[in-house]
Amino acid sequence: MSTFDRKKPKIRPQLTLPIFLWALVDVVGMLLVSLGVVYFVYGAGRIFARFPGSTAEAAIVLAAGAGIMIWAAGNIVREMVKQPQFGNDGDDAR
Repeated sequence: MSTFDRKKPKIRPQLTLPIFLWALVDVVGMLLVSLGVVYFVYGAGRIFARFPGSTAEAAIVLAAGAGIMIWAAGNIVREMVKQPQFGNDGDDAR
């Protein structure tokens, strides 16, 4: 059996408090994106009676939600890279 045939063991990230909190921020971003999309697809007042109330508000909510989701996802990845099983193992000595 060559070294290329060996499978690496699956490494699962550990759920830490910062990752959980960033995931909650990500959920807020998803909620905002969905509010904006629902306004554009179904019109005003489908989920909340007065929010978003105009096309401009819906566009802002959609853009802000997408930005929050990207920001939170980046921070989740940053927190996962800090975990020892995903960090630098010292294999590449420079």
